[in-house]
Amino acid sequence: MILPAPVYSDFVLPTLRNWRKAGRKTALLTLISTTGQSPRPVGSQLAVCDTGEACGLITGGCAEGTLVLDALEAMRLGENRVELYGEGSRFKDITLPCGSGLKVFFDVGVSDAEIERIIASRDARQPAAMAISAPGEPGYTRHYLPPCRLVVVGQGPIVEALAQMAPPLEIELDIWSPDAALAVRLHGRHLTSPEDFDAAFDRYCGVVTVFHDHSYEPLVLLKALQSEVFFIGALGSRKAHSRRLDVLQDMGASPEALRRIHGPVGLDIAAASPPEIALSILAQGVAHWRRTVAT
Repeated sequence: MILPAPVYSDFVLPTLRNWRKAGRKTALLTLISTTGQSPRPVGSQLAVCDTGEACGLITGGCAEGTLVLDALEAMRLGENRVELYGEGSRFKDITLPCGSGLKVFFDVGVSDAEIERIIASRDARQPAAMAISAPGEPGYTRHYLPPCRLVVVGQGPIVEALAQMAPPLEIELDIWSPDAALAVRLHGRHLTSPEDFDAAFDRYCGVVTVFHDHSYEPLVLLKALQSEVFFIGALGSRKAHSRRLDVLQDMGASPEALRRIHGPVGLDIAAASPPEIALSILAQGVAHWRRTVAT
């Protein structure tokens, strides 16, 4: 049986819901424990429907074909099950290059209400959890965070590049720009003056200013500093950043608060083009997300 390649997504429940609405049988696979090194963290999920389509990733891609076939069998039998793959597994012909053992729970009976509850929580930017009771295994809780959101305030080709690169990372963008045409093109908001900036912030948001005219920045950055956002970055040279900090301090920002601003924003990869600068910004944002929020 030739199976289509899984579509990668970290949050697979919307796809699972769509299959069910189309009348398909489904299975939700969850990685509930590992031994040794693993390419994917515990809690990783794979959604499978009865056509053999799959969304998500539990291994580095080396065992997804087998996982899908086993999910189809679980759907056929209508039974939840737990399987061990790799080290210690009963499947002698399935080995994982990382040498680890992966224990996967196949759930063919998760309720529509449970799926809708978790999706609704994420849409409301609230954390959610799914209690998983696997036969013969300790209880496991799969936690879901709201999606990472990056509020981008600025204009120019770097903003365009960020808009292209963020979606595959499952990073939501909230774009604000004084460039009306760019705001429309990128489904953002036209910022007619800094005083009009009123983005909603939470601890799952990062903020990046991308301006060459830095007069727009102070009010934006001050609002960010007064919030619980997990990351703040500002484009510009070190000299421009020093002037930026002086302005913000004059506006009442404390030295401790000012240390939250990463300027110049982005990891130092010797970036020399808008896409490379966007890449460096997203890499720095992801690093802070993983270290401070999605731990």
